[in-house]
Amino acid sequence: MRPSLRLTFAATALVATLAATGCMNGPRLVTPEPPPIPEPAGDVPAANKAVLEPGTQVVADTAAGHIKIEAGPGLRRVFDWDGLRRGAIVKPREELFAGESSKGLYFDGKPTVWKPADGITKLRYEEGYRDFDNIDDAMIWMQIRRLYYTYNDNGLAIGWRRKGDTLQVELWQFTIDGEKPTFLPDSNSDHIAKGPLKAEPQKMYPHLVFADGHTEPYNTNTASEYSGAHAGGTTSHCNWFKNLFGQCTTTSADTLDSTADSNAAAETSATASTGAAPADTSSASGLATNGEAASSAADDNTQSDADTGAPRAKIAGDVVNIRSRPTTHSDVLLQVKAGDSVAILKKDRGWRYVKLDDGRKGWVADFLLKHQE
Repeated sequence: MRPSLRLTFAATALVATLAATGCMNGPRLVTPEPPPIPEPAGDVPAANKAVLEPGTQVVADTAAGHIKIEAGPGLRRVFDWDGLRRGAIVKPREELFAGESSKGLYFDGKPTVWKPADGITKLRYEEGYRDFDNIDDAMIWMQIRRLYYTYNDNGLAIGWRRKGDTLQVELWQFTIDGEKPTFLPDSNSDHIAKGPLKAEPQKMYPHLVFADGHTEPYNTNTASEYSGAHAGGTTSHCNWFKNLFGQCTTTSADTLDSTADSNAAAETSATASTGAAPADTSSASGLATNGEAASSAADDNTQSDADTGAPRAKIAGDVVNIRSRPTTHSDVLLQVKAGDSVAILKKDRGWRYVKLDDGRKGWVADFLLKHQE
């Protein structure tokens, strides 16, 4: 065989080997699609009574963290917790559940369309109306159930927790002797609200996918280590030939580091907004941690006062807390009343950073705002 042909075959074999092993391009940078949500299926039968009507949602902050339940169409329920979002087609009860005043909805098992969520693969859900002879009975019932409940004076209550591989959620409308209450002891009306549906897909973050199929998180460390990582199977700064002979520039690494820093910051922000982290003891006693104080100061320093033209809203709750950070575990800076006007300076998932007319600023849950056109 002529030398030129041998060289051609050798080069072809080398290219094939590089392509097969992934050395040709290195790990791929992939941002996955949000997890699927089941298609609507069926309607709530006339014999059953749901707490949520189609096209509505309930949002609550409990001791277990932040949770949102989206209703409909039909029997679909979508749950948003810990920055995760999953859905299921719930079932109408055929018989009254213990203590129910009417047949409600439930689910117990593994939903058909449910991608594992940080180890959570199953759902146990209850939704319905419960009638009590008196208020004391309602309070005792919530203590016996051993869930972290948040409820308002009108008897709307959410309790939830993570237990092993199961997400347990309960949504109830309490009635006292057949009527909705107007007062319940120790209620947290500013921590729970029902309103129109605002569906927000789960926020997804990029990760590195290697030739053998394993993945690694995409952050500052991995971006520096795998500076040749690229999106969609091609690299914009370093092709496989230059990489093979050490002729790559450092531009791609710099770009990846910058992007990784941005993604890490975004992920930290999204985690903080869920309210899932346990309360810090210093914050609970009214003293902000150093990190909170510095971060709050950074918010004020980086936020321009030129808020002319910023969207405006009015406070929807009776008495609403304005907080130092976008989480219920942060300090309460001040309280405002229904109808107070605010300018919305920025947002972080379910929270809004607002400025009052007197110049005071802070974070408030979005469901406690009535947005103006």
